[in-house]
Order: sequence, then C-alpha cells, then structure tokens
Amino acid sequence: MVDSTPVENSAHTLRLVIVTPELTIFDEPSRFVTLPLFDGQRGVAYGHAPFIGRLGAGEVRIIGVDKTIHRYFVEGGFVEVGPSAVSIVAHRAIRSQNLNAVVAREQKEALLKVSAHGDEAIDARQRAVDAARAKIRAATNDHA
Repeated sequence: MVDSTPVENSAHTLRLVIVTPELTIFDEPSRFVTLPLFDGQRGVAYGHAPFIGRLGAGEVRIIGVDKTIHRYFVEGGFVEVGPSAVSIVAHRAIRSQNLNAVVAREQKEALLKVSAHGDEAIDARQRAVDAARAKIRAATNDHA
C-alpha cells in the first residue's frame, strides 16, 4: 500500500494519504504526522522505520511542507508507515474543525448513562466513551 517513491522536489517529505471506505480525505506531501494508535500517540517523519499499526480514536495532526497544520479526527483503522510515505485507512475521518464540542460532550454524557452488562458490553461502552473524549479534545483543539 505504501508507495515509498519520494515526492518530486521534496527533500525529506512524506507522502501522506488518509482514506476511508467512501473517499480519499487527504493526499499531500507533509513534513510530520502524529498518529493516534490504539496504544498511544506516535510521531512520524521522513526516514521513519516501517511499521503497520492499528489506529485508535483520536486526532491525526499533520505539518505540511509549508508548515500549515492539518487536523483530522479518526476512529479506528490501520496505518502503514514507510520511509517516505504514510497511508492511513480509517473507518471514519473528519476535519477536526468540523466537529462540534457541545454535541460530542452530549454524546459522552449519554454513553455514561448507559448501563452495560458483561465484559464485551462494558469494553464496547468504554471504547465509545474514550472515542467521545478524544472527539471533544479534537473539537476544542485541546492537546494537553
């Protein structure tokens, strides 16, 4: 999936692609990307060691070649990293600026009121609450 061919005229940039089952969300050369893996954040720049990882819910932060910052909220999926390319295949991806923090907070509060019984239901509820919290952080641009 990762095309390790460097982007033309781009010393030390990554080709970064974000796709969902419906469409390509982002496809541009970039300097750096922060990924929300299921077990924590990971930063990737040109020359990074290759890996494949599972995405969690959180914000992908991209520094473009012109130092513009792009932010996308993703929920689940996979990432493939090569030395000069990153491919993100997400179940869902939304520009962070299009998220509504009030709605995300309401969703989180509604989830916290739901009673879950059994290990699978409790795990699913906790993942949904964690995703709602990540969405709130992305919507409010809170990276603390």
